[in-house]
Amino acid sequence: MGWIIISLLLPIFTPFLFYWALKGFAFPSAPKVIQMIKDGQLGWVGAGYAIGAAIAFLCASSAIAAVGTMLPVTYPKPAGIVWMKHFEIMIKSVGLTAASALLYGLVHYGTVGVQTLQA
Repeated sequence: MGWIIISLLLPIFTPFLFYWALKGFAFPSAPKVIQMIKDGQLGWVGAGYAIGAAIAFLCASSAIAAVGTMLPVTYPKPAGIVWMKHFEIMIKSVGLTAASALLYGLVHYGTVGVQTLQA
């Protein structure tokens, strides 16, 4: 359980903890939590997980993070646009990060990987 908390949950939630801790200070802008992930920033976390899991997940996570940087979306969402379409990159980065974390955990615990293939 300790490995899951330190290796999987901490990289995702630490930026949110700092966000909430810094909210009390006076900053020129007051961003919303969604602005931390709306442009695919979780792709960077997914890429880190993928290093220990699969090269395809690494490439996909890195591509999503880069595309999100080049094609940022507005916040709040403009009227008349479907939420899931507007935040498509964010949804993909969340899904890919979750899949990379799951695969990373399976590889770490020896559930999948070279040992399974040799058995």
